[in-house]
Amino acid sequence: MATRIPAYRQAQMEIKRYIEAQKLGLGDPLPPESVLAEKLGISRPSLREGVKALESLGIVEARHGEGVFVSAFSFDTIIENLPYSIVADGKKLVDLLQVRAALEIGVLDQVADQIGEEDKKRLRDIATRMLEAAQRNEQFDQEDGEFHSTLFRCLNNAFLSRLVDLFWQVFRRMNKASDFDSEQWSLESTAKDHLHIVEMIERGDKAGLIKAHQKHFHGIFTRMKQAQGRTDGSASPAPQVQIAPISTMNLSGRLDGLGKA
Repeated sequence: MATRIPAYRQAQMEIKRYIEAQKLGLGDPLPPESVLAEKLGISRPSLREGVKALESLGIVEARHGEGVFVSAFSFDTIIENLPYSIVADGKKLVDLLQVRAALEIGVLDQVADQIGEEDKKRLRDIATRMLEAAQRNEQFDQEDGEFHSTLFRCLNNAFLSRLVDLFWQVFRRMNKASDFDSEQWSLESTAKDHLHIVEMIERGDKAGLIKAHQKHFHGIFTRMKQAQGRTDGSASPAPQVQIAPISTMNLSGRLDGLGKA
């Protein structure tokens, strides 16, 4: 027997279909509630619930006394509404890191070609601050996030920059809710990985840059699996990173084995 779709979910789907069919864009108004409910063939209470749900996703915006408008897309609502049920799931943390690694490694060729001297100096400064903090046994989350945003901003791709930031924020949030403490993450080793990435950029060594980035993620996967092994009593061998020839179309070879036990 088919599962009955809740009325508010049906309302969500109908509202989205209406926006698409009418080709509504950023800032465009939807019809008044009574008119829209009649057009969509749904009740006004269900319509209100659907609007609330879509507003939480950043698809529409309800303005008091004005109506409902198509909203500008943003990842902020995704960050704010992450399901808390996944934050302590080690498997999902590994899965997320694999996606993040694929995203970052996949554009390093372009970064090497386009990054300017100012950003190179900034990366060197950030990585140095990370190492100094690590030697004091202090966390450097702010610098870590700043490093990755600086690394990719030369591509002038706002969507990519937001995705990189999204994955970094989600990963840090999930990591903090898990059992991987600062000692397990080896702060100094992580900081040195970032310095090595900077050195490869300064040399203009694309192959070295990709290897340095792979090494960084390899270390994270290794420590993560070691921590998981301590938690569940199992012993997981370190994942093996395989280096493939540089190709913007060949991500599978670069990432093969990164997250495999």
